[in-house]
Amino acid sequence: MLDLISIVSFVVLGVIRWITYKFFIWPYYVSPLREIPGPPSDSPIFGNLKSLIKSDSFIEPQLQWVRKYGNIVKYNGLFNKPTLFVTDPKIIQEITLSKTYDFVKPFSTVGIKLFGNGLLFAEGDDHKRQRKMMNPAFAYSNIKEMVPTFIRVSSILKGLIENEINQGNSNINLTPYISKTALDIIDLVGFSYEFNSLTFSNELATAYNSILNSSPSTLQIAITILSEYVPFIGDIPIGTNVKFKNTCAVISRISKKLVEEKYEEARIWSIKE
Repeated sequence: MLDLISIVSFVVLGVIRWITYKFFIWPYYVSPLREIPGPPSDSPIFGNLKSLIKSDSFIEPQLQWVRKYGNIVKYNGLFNKPTLFVTDPKIIQEITLSKTYDFVKPFSTVGIKLFGNGLLFAEGDDHKRQRKMMNPAFAYSNIKEMVPTFIRVSSILKGLIENEINQGNSNINLTPYISKTALDIIDLVGFSYEFNSLTFSNELATAYNSILNSSPSTLQIAITILSEYVPFIGDIPIGTNVKFKNTCAVISRISKKLVEEKYEEARIWSIKE
């Protein structure tokens, strides 16, 4: 009996020591990121996430941090995990282009469900293979052919923003416009398909808009964050998860249809040749 008590005590003390080190010592005294300026932690469990969740959007607290601490900000995630927020264009270029394989992208359960394990989230050899497959599409000759499409869609975007300004709106949220512009351009140059998301409502644009451009509820934010640590939380059949699952199903269905149509078109052309 004494041996069992000793073992249990040893395990409990070990867990307490690990928690103390992981949550209270490592982030503040050991982490290589500890010297980077940023907001103090609000909680040993939630870090600075409370500030993000309480706000109407993630953007406002982050903007305040950038104004106060500069273009590289360290804030604390769940269990005080140090997280970097970078807004310096040159550093972003290094992370995403020049030295992309030196920076491992954080695993995103929600992101992979929404976009798939493509270039955005693939790592290592998978990313290299996908990037190699995509490179021909961005050759100079192909980009040159895309320019008229870029100009046409951008002109529509310009007109919509000018309308906002003419109506007296001085504070314009560009995020929905940019995402719809990107969707229209991708559909046109990639699939020769006119979605006209900027000017008309359609199923795919509505699906993306409901996820990317709508203000998330506190519950949605909490589920998004917690699902990175406990994936099954995103599968609990509650309203938020069901809505997200249905939206992903719409995106997947329409995307597959576009790919199949493009593949069939290419197959027919190859037969004719």
